[in-house]
Amino acid sequence: MTETGQALLSNDSIGAIADIARSTRDAERAFAAAGIQLEKQPVTQYDGTVIVASTRSHVSRTLRGLDLGEPKVVRAVLRATVALAEIYESLPAADRSRLVRLRHCLAADGFPLDPTGDPMAAIRTLGTIATDVLPDASAIRVELARLERSLDDDPSLAIGKAKNLIEATAKAVLAQKGQPVGANLNVPTLVKGAMEALGVHPDQVDVAKSPLIRDILVDLRDLALKIGTLRNKVGDGHGSSAAVTGIEARDSRLAVRASIAWCAYMLDSLGEPAGRPSSAQAGVSG
Repeated sequence: MTETGQALLSNDSIGAIADIARSTRDAERAFAAAGIQLEKQPVTQYDGTVIVASTRSHVSRTLRGLDLGEPKVVRAVLRATVALAEIYESLPAADRSRLVRLRHCLAADGFPLDPTGDPMAAIRTLGTIATDVLPDASAIRVELARLERSLDDDPSLAIGKAKNLIEATAKAVLAQKGQPVGANLNVPTLVKGAMEALGVHPDQVDVAKSPLIRDILVDLRDLALKIGTLRNKVGDGHGSSAAVTGIEARDSRLAVRASIAWCAYMLDSLGEPAGRPSSAQAGVSG
């Protein structure tokens, strides 16, 4: 529970989530994927009539039985809600007003359905970008799935997966550009090689034309390098005689956002149409 013991999701949000759940089977799958078991209303009888509860009742019962004052539980509910919203939106008879109400209710509770800067949303968006620009995005999708599973539960593991994502992206870029990808290349070598292959390394930018873009690329490169250093100090993958301390969930989310920023820029640059210079190469227009 939170310090005040107050639920983080209101009754309005609970009702709005329940309203978009149309199939019990879909609801079971969505909640199970988020680590929540759907609690079904029991079948009852009244005057000889068998009454079977609706999917909405099952979802409402489930949500009201959870500790919604616990942020980790609420994050799991939100993951299930995103899945339910996607399923509902795909239905031919979907009522858009239900989705609008859902977004408004969640936003009023401080949980926009697709919040800007939300690591989960950014992770999924990066997967879409990778699929669009790479003939084989499987390695990146694997790292994104691992990253999503670890984000809320294990900060050290999430930092390790953020570093793995940078490596996977750099290797994908190098492979796409027809350059050799050694099995034992470290993060600095991969980051430098991938940025050079795309012509977006800070040293390749004309300082006279693009001083601010060059500065940003320096910072972006350094972020990727520091994720590798952070992983070596506190991330998973290295045995330690003592448990890692001083790393909180917000720290791992920061590392994840930083890694996604570098990876997204690299994939965007890779997807630039042939003959069209990237913003880093073209300079900043007035």
